[in-house]
Amino acid sequence: MYGRWRFLCLLSVFAAINESHASWEEWWTYDGISGPSFWGLINPQWSLCSKGRRQSPINVEPDKLLFDPHLRPLHVDKHKVSGHLHNTGQSLVFRADREAKIRVNITGGPLAYHYQFEEIYIHYGSDNNHGSEHRVNNYAFPAEIQVYGFNAELYHNMSEAQHKSQGLVAISLMVQLGDTPNPELRILTSTFNKVIYRGDKAQVRHLSLRSLLPDTNGYMTYEGSTTHPGCWETAVWLILNKPIYITAQEIYVLRKLMQGPDGTPKAPLGNNARPLQGLHHRTIRTNIDFRKRPDAKCPSMAKDMHYRDDFFFPANTWRDDSSLSHNVV
Repeated sequence: MYGRWRFLCLLSVFAAINESHASWEEWWTYDGISGPSFWGLINPQWSLCSKGRRQSPINVEPDKLLFDPHLRPLHVDKHKVSGHLHNTGQSLVFRADREAKIRVNITGGPLAYHYQFEEIYIHYGSDNNHGSEHRVNNYAFPAEIQVYGFNAELYHNMSEAQHKSQGLVAISLMVQLGDTPNPELRILTSTFNKVIYRGDKAQVRHLSLRSLLPDTNGYMTYEGSTTHPGCWETAVWLILNKPIYITAQEIYVLRKLMQGPDGTPKAPLGNNARPLQGLHHRTIRTNIDFRKRPDAKCPSMAKDMHYRDDFFFPANTWRDDSSLSHNVV
């Protein structure tokens, strides 16, 4: 009976899309019959959303982390970029100006190629108990900022790279409430009131991607996918081991944004997080050497270490100070 109901719902979906001539990219949502459970069904080109085995987001579990001494520090160019912040109806997306002569390169870390910064996605919840797509030890943050770049050595642009091996890099910044916000984040948050409705866009000037990142060299990395359709399994993920901060006032404005246009605003834009995906035996590596902390040990690829799993520094102990409590581990 459920199968027949789902089939009839999908038929109505197809009819609605054909009637309105809307593209697949504009029509999907985070709930209902066009939500994540149906992404892989309503468009055959998005089949990985249902059938993929290297999907994102994931929950970072402490006993799954593997210390890799060969991982290098991540490097992001210091150049500033300009672009536009878009309310797409599903997320807030910043897109860098493609005509700009100066590009921001992302290198190092687990990356074997030079990647070129292209987009920022902002995911957040309707309250402070959820919002981030990735979780750390099952702890969800109020928001998550995802920085995407494409492999500029092998591919011409984002559209080509997202379908290809080693095509994308995705950097996850967890966002926590705090009294001392990230100054670079304010360049984005100051434009939130200009993108209230779907289709709205606002110009953003002189954003420093490097300054947006938290002050840490630690990260976790794994092979995954984009968290929006078509869930392409071409992304190298880096989850940075420290949050950035947003004020209560800024996230209040963020939660006022709407999914629909001015005339039919529909529901709030928030709660735009894809459900957690299975790890399916993937390895989550980290560059954090736990041997430096006698009370925290973990599996390691270092030759003089044995595999252990009795460490973890809880994510919800991150505080707005300079102590080790900033770190996940």
